[in-house]
Amino acid sequence: FDAPGVVTLTGQADAGDGRALAASVRVQVTPPVPERATPAGVTATFTEPGYSPDGLANGVLTDKAWSNWRSGPKNPSDTLTVTLPERRTLTRVVVHFYRDGSDSYPQRLRAQVRDPQGGWVDAGAPVDVPTGTAGAPVVEVPVPAATDAVRVVLTAYPDRHITASEIEVFAAAPGTSSDASAAGISLDGVPLAGFDPEKLSYTVARRGKLPCVTAVAADPYATVVVGQPKAGSRTATVKVTSEDGSQSRTYTIRLRR
Repeated sequence: FDAPGVVTLTGQADAGDGRALAASVRVQVTPPVPERATPAGVTATFTEPGYSPDGLANGVLTDKAWSNWRSGPKNPSDTLTVTLPERRTLTRVVVHFYRDGSDSYPQRLRAQVRDPQGGWVDAGAPVDVPTGTAGAPVVEVPVPAATDAVRVVLTAYPDRHITASEIEVFAAAPGTSSDASAAGISLDGVPLAGFDPEKLSYTVARRGKLPCVTAVAADPYATVVVGQPKAGSRTATVKVTSEDGSQSRTYTIRLRR
């Protein structure tokens, strides 16, 4: 879709008995917003005994979740892989390192994504990891790609181990709309004559039994509350509250005898 808004698609639905019924569906289109993706699992090419790469997705950004320390020569490189439950459009990966008494960080890192054939493709150029900082560095890498897995290749300093707290993978998600307008108001199923989403007050000539007022919001995720007319006031109200709760709009329908 080219722009945010609500798009109505029409087609047919199978009635189950061979008949095709006319059908429509409203699709809300919003600008994407980043959200942290929940991983299906986290693995590492090597982990110091007593630690687990699963801790890299526990939501704690300051713990010593993963380490590749080993006695003797240290690993020149290790890789941390985050697998997603489904294919997502990623926006960035954020790696939170941990200071293990000294600068226990890699020299650089490189993000890669898994392609549909199962191969790994660089998501950008290698990124140097800062050292000598008062706290553990946090490195953010743009990853504008659609994939079901992303990995971070860590290149170590000679004879230095690496510790990390968390890997956050962010993906594009639907935003929430601030649209609080009504798409239509009906009296006993008959559309209100002259309805305009920007016009909030209406006077309708009406005899006899008071009608049942119904309304549909322009945004399918907005909330609609209808106050039905009563014999004393003969006034109905339609309050539409936007999906994100930031906006509301009240329409008033006065029934004149």
